[in-house]
Amino acid sequence: MIHPEGLEDVVRALSLAEKFRIPVVPRGAGTGVAGGCVPFLGGIVLVFDRMNRILDIDTENLHVRVEPGVITGDLDREVRNVGLFYPPDPASIDSCMIGGNIATNAGGPRALKYGVTKHYTLELQVVLPGGRVVRFGRRTKKWVVGYDLVSAFVGSEGTLGVLTEAVLRLIPDPPQIETLLVAFPDELKASETVTELIRRRYLPRALEFLDRVSVAHIAERLPGSLPDGTQALLLIEVDGRGDLFDELEEIAGICEKNGALEIYASRDEKDRARLWDARRKVFPSLEEKYERVRSEDIVVPRSYIPEAVRRIRELASGLGIGVATFGHAGDGNLHVNFLYSGDREGEVLKAVGELYKIALDLDGTISGEHGVGILKKDFIHLEQEPLLIELQKALKKTFDPLGIMNPGKIFPD
Repeated sequence: MIHPEGLEDVVRALSLAEKFRIPVVPRGAGTGVAGGCVPFLGGIVLVFDRMNRILDIDTENLHVRVEPGVITGDLDREVRNVGLFYPPDPASIDSCMIGGNIATNAGGPRALKYGVTKHYTLELQVVLPGGRVVRFGRRTKKWVVGYDLVSAFVGSEGTLGVLTEAVLRLIPDPPQIETLLVAFPDELKASETVTELIRRRYLPRALEFLDRVSVAHIAERLPGSLPDGTQALLLIEVDGRGDLFDELEEIAGICEKNGALEIYASRDEKDRARLWDARRKVFPSLEEKYERVRSEDIVVPRSYIPEAVRRIRELASGLGIGVATFGHAGDGNLHVNFLYSGDREGEVLKAVGELYKIALDLDGTISGEHGVGILKKDFIHLEQEPLLIELQKALKKTFDPLGIMNPGKIFPD
């Protein structure tokens, strides 16, 4: 394990790795759940906790230059100090690193309105095997010279090279934010409300869904008590300039029409932070209680969210184990968590395959922001045809001829 402190350390490590054909696994904070940074074939693990500097914030051109070990939450707070905003916000925002976010194209609740990591990645400095240093992209708002290798690198999970610096796009920080927590007596009613809000042309900053199992694990963290019969929650947040009351009132009206039991509006920033803390604690709470948690993150078109929720509930009922579903329903991204013990591994693996079929049958995808890593590589053929997989392998071979960059990830052996 190597903790590089600068570009020169990474160059030297990759020069030696190519010379002796040693696998190299880039690693940030290790918060990923698809096994992308697990060195199961051994080799050199490059841990970027010491390359953690925010190098420059350009307030005129609206971008920031960072090293890969910067904690995403720290970046978010730092740019807010100068009135700017970095929207991507994974659930592990206070522990995950920018390098890992770029490796998996991380998203989060705010992706509904603002997009994911790739939409904010302008330029990358990358070290390739053998120690070659290259920069992709430009800091300008527009550029179209050659192939878009920035987009090829974002989401590549450390299989093409090692990130040492990134230039990220910023936007002005919205001055007004309002948050609603809405309790529903039924999961389908809540999911149908998500679809209706989008159909009615509302675009919240965040639109989160929690099913009955998820609600049970975070209820005590919420301000106040939930009404009797609560089986699902929506966490709805809007932002912008000026008075947001009319928009909130219209959204609340739609929720009431669809059977909401209670609508709770945050009173202040502390109250809003408590709501989001409870939402971000869903997955850690599941991990604390159950022997094993397999976390999946399918995505379907938003109009199919109610059907996806219905099919997932049927799958869980037939399986006979706990299944907690929550996530960024506003952009179609559902985190489906299988809660089980070791003796149910085979059954759960089969159920995961069925879950992927649900997503693909609804014109979706088997991974929205977790990446593929080890966990999903044996299922990638369900979504991608052989020719597409071979083209991607050929791209990897161009960047990494000896196959030493994070081997055994994304693609089946």
